[in-house]
Amino acid sequence: MIHIAIDPGLTGAIAAIDSDAQLVLCADLPVIRDNKLAWIDSNDLTGLFLQCLQGRPARVTVERSQAMPGQGVSSTFCTGVVLGSILAACQRIAAPLTLVTAAVWKRHMGLDASKSTSLDKARLLFPSAELERKKDHNRAEALILAEYSRRTFK
Repeated sequence: MIHIAIDPGLTGAIAAIDSDAQLVLCADLPVIRDNKLAWIDSNDLTGLFLQCLQGRPARVTVERSQAMPGQGVSSTFCTGVVLGSILAACQRIAAPLTLVTAAVWKRHMGLDASKSTSLDKARLLFPSAELERKKDHNRAEALILAEYSRRTFK
């Protein structure tokens, strides 16, 4: 079983681990930009899914993103477009899909809202993952979300 997890957003990431918690993939999400509008390239994302699977069964877990209080209309629209393009790619591989809020999976994994805490934990769990940069916190969260999936859906 391959556990694929996505930390959504234009700077989001995808990670995949196998049932033995071995790293399969960790990458930034592919983005398409057209002037001020941007979304996830669902064709490239589907390609990443297929690269991970190689005929093996999978479960996909996506952090449920939502508009925040005080967020502008444009930002809210962008959040919806990004999540929608991710979900469209997920449907293409017909794997079971779970949406989970950050509060739920982070509490389960002993994390707070700190990006550095997520990086530190991911580096401990997955020492071979490319998490050298401070901005790799999205990759770190995708990896920990994949581990949450592995522990939750055995």
